[in-house]
Amino acid sequence: MMTKKWMVFLTILVSLVLGWHYYSCSGSCVFGLSHHSDKPPNVKEVLFFFRVPKTGSEMTVLLLQWLQGVNSFHHIRLQNTVNRRLDTFEQVNLREEILGVLSASEGLPVAFDRHVYFTDLERLLYQRTSAAMKVNYFSSLRDPVDRIVSQFYYRRATPRPNIKLPPHVSTRIPTSYKFQTMEECLEAAEPECSFVTGQHYDLQIPYFCGHDEHCTQLNNARALEQAKTNVELHFRVVGVLEQLNCTLHVAEQRIATFFGGVQKLYFKELLEPRKNKNQGRPKQLREDLQMVLRKNLTMEYMFYSFVKRRLLEQCGENQTKN
Repeated sequence: MMTKKWMVFLTILVSLVLGWHYYSCSGSCVFGLSHHSDKPPNVKEVLFFFRVPKTGSEMTVLLLQWLQGVNSFHHIRLQNTVNRRLDTFEQVNLREEILGVLSASEGLPVAFDRHVYFTDLERLLYQRTSAAMKVNYFSSLRDPVDRIVSQFYYRRATPRPNIKLPPHVSTRIPTSYKFQTMEECLEAAEPECSFVTGQHYDLQIPYFCGHDEHCTQLNNARALEQAKTNVELHFRVVGVLEQLNCTLHVAEQRIATFFGGVQKLYFKELLEPRKNKNQGRPKQLREDLQMVLRKNLTMEYMFYSFVKRRLLEQCGENQTKN
């Protein structure tokens, strides 16, 4: 009996010591990670690309990889993209990973990308270093139904069973697929294709709302407003795949350190030489089924319209100035 009491006592004691140690360094202590130098990184500007799956993000990554040589910056693809919703400890780990890269960047600007829900890295970096650093947030969206259809077929072409969605997300990624077309899946009311208000899904709003549980809840008004607020307060540019020309124009004007020359590069190197000639691409979803999905994705479309309107306004302002 005494042994058990001592074990309980020691467990509590160790927890208290670790807790005191963590909070005494204001959240800057991360166990299990190698620490970078305490010297503030000599980097004046950073880009963080919050990648939303199936919104053309791989194309943007390719452009950044090409532009890093032209514009003299480093582009870093962060790992562990299977975990999109982070707890506080994981957010601090992400910050430390970024600081480790910045400390070794020799003063050059650095662009990062990762599939992850919105994290205010500017605030976290300032807490750790207090260094004057310009942090740009960039992301992109796509028509919600088109994105869902694209993701449906992508999963069948390239299954990734190791993706870790938040534990409360309602629809898990299946390990095998009963239906091979979106029409069959919708008509059978399969969970993979059913979107029910109040349930939790890995859609587009969470990538701008953040890591709170309500962010993944479908048609949650608080999540919508939080996502819109974060866009207005933090994101210099949120592009729209259906408005690609405008997206590239605004990105080049507003985040020139990283996107300078992107329009010329895209139209010269990417658009014509690499047009998708795949004749087997999924056909457009039937109109009646599109209507069903649009009705279920009411606030996803409200957010999409908000971002699209903002982008077009930015595009018009830049063209007027020019």
